Amino acid sequence: MIKKSIYLTITLALLIGAGLLVVIAPYHIYTLTLTEGVNTRFLQMNPTKSVFYDGRIVDMPASQNMTDEGLFHTFHFNHFEMPLPFNHPLYSIIPTIKIESNSPRMGARFQNGKNVEQFTFMLEKTYKLETTSGEQKLFLLPIFKNYISRKSNVEVWGDLFKKQLSLPSNEGKSFFESLLTLRKVSYNDLVYNLYILYNRRFVLPESTEKFSFYEDQQIGIVQLPSGDSKILMERLYVNHQGLIHPVVIRTRLTDTAAMNFRQKFIREIRYKATSPDSAIAIYARYKQIPYGQRVDQQGMTYLYSAWSHDPENRDYVRVIIMFLERGSLNLKYLKPFYEYAYKKFGSTLSSDSGFLNETASEKLKRQISEELSSEVKRAEAAESIKFEGKFDTPDEKINYNLQKAKDNKINSDEDDSMLSIE
Repeated sequence: MIKKSIYLTITLALLIGAGLLVVIAPYHIYTLTLTEGVNTRFLQMNPTKSVFYDGRIVDMPASQNMTDEGLFHTFHFNHFEMPLPFNHPLYSIIPTIKIESNSPRMGARFQNGKNVEQFTFMLEKTYKLETTSGEQKLFLLPIFKNYISRKSNVEVWGDLFKKQLSLPSNEGKSFFESLLTLRKVSYNDLVYNLYILYNRRFVLPESTEKFSFYEDQQIGIVQLPSGDSKILMERLYVNHQGLIHPVVIRTRLTDTAAMNFRQKFIREIRYKATSPDSAIAIYARYKQIPYGQRVDQQGMTYLYSAWSHDPENRDYVRVIIMFLERGSLNLKYLKPFYEYAYKKFGSTLSSDSGFLNETASEKLKRQISEELSSEVKRAEAAESIKFEGKFDTPDEKINYNLQKAKDNKINSDEDDSMLSIE
């Protein structure tokens, strides 16, 4: 009888132990998958760096300095609405223009009075977000596939940046307490976590140092190595209907105003569709500011924003250069446009001979154009002289002179209007 009791007790203990192992095994395998990788017919994943495990949610509180808010205007720049300094005493905006195969990539640097970079942004190429199960059979098993498919695109997008994949800590807990804690994470959750980890590899750069999610604007934020301990480098992921519009920003960590600028930028940037017609409203606002601002960095900010909606248009660059050359001390704003114009078009497009630099072919084109213009003007002058004095009545002469004055007025205003851009 005693032997039967012992055998029964041992058997029961073995069954309980086996049952606990069966319960715990998926969590153990899950942890091993994260740290050591796995290679089975259902799932193949390489070991994952610990930085990819856990995202977080961040907040972007408004600056306490309310006077600073009035020194920013919201501009429609390419695919975004974003806050940019306007007549701000701390910042000068220096355009950054990079030539790429399809169209220029645009951004800006913001410097203080000592020409020290405080904050920058640079737009990157738009791409389509496609979460995938790949050839991982685990995600395609009906029970898990149904669970994953019930997640909305918005939920999956947020989880890519905010979800914590590490299992709850069991430190200081008994075995059974730890078991109860683990059981709060269902097997479905384990598989979904692996699905998120699998797709993070396609979204987050290999060099990611940290990542988070700003829920108010549904923006993913990824911290990248900057090469400078004083500079925080991040890539913002703005999602609009499955299209990702990345923006890289750099912020000086040691400057409070720069960090406030960063928070304002992330808090207020949002997607807004772009088209060449988007420049019309921006130019209307530009025409409303005083002339002195129109030929300075304030006017440049408007014109630069307008050009961002039609980046292949050479005439926008020409007009920006033309207006900036009318102002004073604008060389640091002009330099990026000169460099871009020369690389893209073979000419700095400058009306100032001191800054006009052009390739031989562009120079020849310009000379031919100038010669043709001169011939037309000479012909018009000859016709005018020939016609002068040959009026049948005094009224004809008066009407002729009025029309001539009107034509001269229109010609003098042409350079001051975006309507002259073809």
